[in-house]
Amino acid sequence: MLAKQQCEELPLEYLNEATVARYLSIRFPANRFSAELAALIHERTEGSPLFMVNAVDYLLAEGFIGERDKLWELLVEIENVEVGVPDSIKQMIEKQIDHLDAKDQRMLEVASVAGTEFSTLTVAIALGEDQVEVEVRCDVLARHRQFIKDCGVQELPSGEGVTRYGFIHALYQNVLYERLSASRRVQLHRQIGEREEGIYGDRSREIAGELAMHFERGANYEQAVRHLHQAAENALRRFAYREAIGLARRGLGLIKKLPDTPERARQELGLYITLGVPMIATEGYAAPDVGRVYTRARELGRQFGGTPEISQSLWGLWTFYLVKAELGTAREIAEEYLRLAKSFPYAATSMGVTLMHLGEFTPALEHCMNAISLYDPVRHRDGAFRYTNNAGVGAQSHAAWTLWFLGLPDQALHRVEQAMALARELTEPPGLAHTLFFAALLHQLRREETMAQQMAEAAIAVSSEHGLSLYQAMASVIQGWALIAKGRPDEAIKQIRMGLSAHERTGTVLLHPQFSAMLAEALGVAGRIDEGLRVMEEAIAEADSTGDRYYVAEMYRLKGEMLVMQAANMGSGKAEPAEACFQQSITVARQQKAMAWELRATTSLARHYLRHSKPKKARTLLVEVHDQFTEGFTTRDWREAKALVDELS
Repeated sequence: MLAKQQCEELPLEYLNEATVARYLSIRFPANRFSAELAALIHERTEGSPLFMVNAVDYLLAEGFIGERDKLWELLVEIENVEVGVPDSIKQMIEKQIDHLDAKDQRMLEVASVAGTEFSTLTVAIALGEDQVEVEVRCDVLARHRQFIKDCGVQELPSGEGVTRYGFIHALYQNVLYERLSASRRVQLHRQIGEREEGIYGDRSREIAGELAMHFERGANYEQAVRHLHQAAENALRRFAYREAIGLARRGLGLIKKLPDTPERARQELGLYITLGVPMIATEGYAAPDVGRVYTRARELGRQFGGTPEISQSLWGLWTFYLVKAELGTAREIAEEYLRLAKSFPYAATSMGVTLMHLGEFTPALEHCMNAISLYDPVRHRDGAFRYTNNAGVGAQSHAAWTLWFLGLPDQALHRVEQAMALARELTEPPGLAHTLFFAALLHQLRREETMAQQMAEAAIAVSSEHGLSLYQAMASVIQGWALIAKGRPDEAIKQIRMGLSAHERTGTVLLHPQFSAMLAEALGVAGRIDEGLRVMEEAIAEADSTGDRYYVAEMYRLKGEMLVMQAANMGSGKAEPAEACFQQSITVARQQKAMAWELRATTSLARHYLRHSKPKKARTLLVEVHDQFTEGFTTRDWREAKALVDELS
């Protein structure tokens, strides 16, 4: 039997998960912990097996955990649980340290300030000793597996190679660190930070996180804020969004310790701009915190007229209000943005996207095409790190949708393919997820279910891997819609509802009317016509309320088709309600110059006339619209219209 005392007698590095599991299986026969409890223990013990044993014993003794149905779980709120390093482990490590000579003790104490990993050069500088002597002592300790291990050679910016070592376990570092007085720690952190900053010079951004830690603990808050900002930028460029958020928030917390000066305001502005993009990626464009971040950035930006940060703050605020479907405010911000940055592709895109959602497709396309012409592959290549998306990818994607509405489906497909090629070349997860979703929705508009499903599934895969909740939710709706044509309307309803719920959880309102219309369409095909009509009425009302009207013509057409089905089920020959919906769809389409919607609605109305013995009227109506098309002759809408024209002839 393995006793706890036997665990404590083993060096930390020899205690593995299997060893501790054997102890826990004896101490706790159920050997099962709730996910919340397991996560707490692992987080608060830094993964140390022996520490885990002590932590579990401590939690049990304090009455914080208990067994319910053979499952050990927390009995109190997790915020009320503190798990520190047990005294028994501290004493054990202290005894091991005391066996070292004074020089090695002092060297390891300084190394604990340098970090979990450290270079011999850093320790030597902090000690004021010869680097070779420090390296020899580290090598001896590492070969005997005493406290540290060899971590290889690090090349400095000068080309010089220095050996790096690391603590075998973080607990060793923690105990050694606590042996130093608070004032000595501050002194050493500041000294190490200044020395490393000098060694790296212009390349100090490469170790920004490490420098930020030293200057923060060394109470040099101005330098700490500067390096935290750079570390957050580094994380953002790796698409490590949660890390970037944590670093930027730390910087904003420390900046309050600095004097209220213009330079402080500029640093604060930079941190808010850096914070905005990863928050959008993880929480969604419409999250309240996103609005607060960009509102504050806009306030600060007005103090520095003409800076790039004004552009970034306006873009952030515009997206916030756009995605919340507050399109009047979004349009005002887009207009201000365009006045300040006429030659900037993001400003042109913001205007084009806003107008597209308002159903003003012709001017929307003009702005999108202007954005495409303004895009410079070199100058704007890194735009995704400030605007969540590359300017070329965004402009091409929105142009594709707008072209489709205007009755140019082949050009629309070409544009989305160009956006896809650029997104794949850039390999930026948000841009790739964005373009895959836009492609999925374009294929949905073209009624190409298989391609829509494939693009949606690809968007979900990228979004899931990188925590892009909004794109994952929206693509899930398209994935559900594709099931309608596959004869699986009940599955479609379930999938669309799941996607809609996830979409709503992000706080997003934009596109909600269209997604609701897709749900209504699935309900109609499933025979739940009354429910489908109710959902469609709500979707139309929402579109009218928010102004997000790009899909309204199709909503009226789908409502008309459901009224036709309802009349057939009731054995009624009443044609007026359905005909009125088709006519309303055509009216909206003509107002918006949306040739695609007009063709589809006219085809539905022509079929309706044919059912009611009005073939001449049906043909005259359909030929007039059908003959205006100059492309898209392989699309389903055009082929169905052509077949009906031939039938009526």
